[in-house]
Amino acid sequence: MRAPRSVSLALVVLLAGSGCLPTRNSTPAVAAPTAESEWPNVHTRAMNDASESRISAADRALADFAQRYPGSPEAAEVPYWRALIKLDPNNATSLRESITSFESYLANAPAGTHRMEAGAFRRLGLALEQRNAAIAAMPAVSVVRPEDKAREEELQRLRDELSQANAELARIKRRLTRPRP
Repeated sequence: MRAPRSVSLALVVLLAGSGCLPTRNSTPAVAAPTAESEWPNVHTRAMNDASESRISAADRALADFAQRYPGSPEAAEVPYWRALIKLDPNNATSLRESITSFESYLANAPAGTHRMEAGAFRRLGLALEQRNAAIAAMPAVSVVRPEDKAREEELQRLRDELSQANAELARIKRRLTRPRP
């Protein structure tokens, strides 16, 4: 017996169509991370670390990002953020290192987002460096405050009174120790 043509055609369509269905073992494609997708998380984490005085962790996160995504616009901003973190007075890093990082940013990021700020911070750093050098070069001068002078005068007055009292006691002692006629 021969199967009708419509049944044969239905079997062919069914078998061919089943090959188009997705298999259950296929995994969804995960997009590879990009500088643009990673930057917000790295920047937020670095700023949080810096605000909580974990300067080395913040600096390391930014440096690692720049190494992973060299040439990206986000990586071009990393020197600015690293210099800004180093400029913080709570940071033990030298002021000179911060100034050098700002200069690097200005030289290497001609279209940088933070060029104006970097220039201002660089000039501020240079002014602070000059002020620190001028202060270091100043000779040590003892400062006499008015309250110190008043205290010193009071102490001298009390010393004088004590000296007079001791002299009076010595006079009385001599008088008492003299034999009576």
